[in-house]
Amino acid sequence: MLFFLLVACNSTDDTENMENQENGEKNTSQNDEDQQNNEPNEEEDNSEDDNTEVEDQAGTNDTDGIGGDYPSCEGIIFEAGKEIDGSTLADCVVEAMISQQSGSHIVRDDTGFSSTVDFKWDPNFSLSLHSNEFSVVLKEDTGWVNTGTGWIQADSNSTEPEVMMATSLIDLYRVFSDPRFIAEYLGAVPTWTVVGEESTPDSEAFVDIAWKLTSDDVVDMGLSVLTDWEYWITSDYLGAYFAATGTSGDFTVRTSNTFIQWGGEVEIPDPE
Repeated sequence: MLFFLLVACNSTDDTENMENQENGEKNTSQNDEDQQNNEPNEEEDNSEDDNTEVEDQAGTNDTDGIGGDYPSCEGIIFEAGKEIDGSTLADCVVEAMISQQSGSHIVRDDTGFSSTVDFKWDPNFSLSLHSNEFSVVLKEDTGWVNTGTGWIQADSNSTEPEVMMATSLIDLYRVFSDPRFIAEYLGAVPTWTVVGEESTPDSEAFVDIAWKLTSDDVVDMGLSVLTDWEYWITSDYLGAYFAATGTSGDFTVRTSNTFIQWGGEVEIPDPE
């Protein structure tokens, strides 16, 4: 968890600029035109082809799935050995996830920290986070933290230690727990390489198999250095699993995000 705290405190908050991105409209598909041939055998073959259902092939993007087809994803090809520009991938992923309007993901690291985050855009971003240490609720421009003694609302004007602590956590998690923050990581990597379709590392991911992307780039985020990048993404451009290793001084931790659902109903509670 410390790794993400360091990165989040030092990163520019690009998520606000992402808030107003419009959903891409699906590209209209074109029907294949029948070609006429003089030879009878070829005419019969064409007739059979017209009645054959076209199946998705590996390396092509499924435009009929959850994510759909998005202008910012144009040019991205999922095929083993292909390279994808990091900034293009980041824009594509943001557009796809916002189109879903909601989702849930689990954040884990190798220190034992784990939290589950439910989020939605309705139209403003809100989330509910539950960990083994505390809970967080964010709604529009305010938020609450519960460390086991009751909900404390953030207040930037307060001088009470508990409220100041809650305000700091809210400011942090407004960026860190927003799934679009992963796009900042994706865009920080110059180039991603498509390994192929592989099983997702976490059985709780919303899909069993997705396209695995990796990068050997070492990215200096200022207060920490990120390496060992792995990202599983579906043909619909929705993230399934993300992991990276962060190092700050002598401290190193590997953190992962497992997306367990997209587009489902989520409930953001009202703190009491």
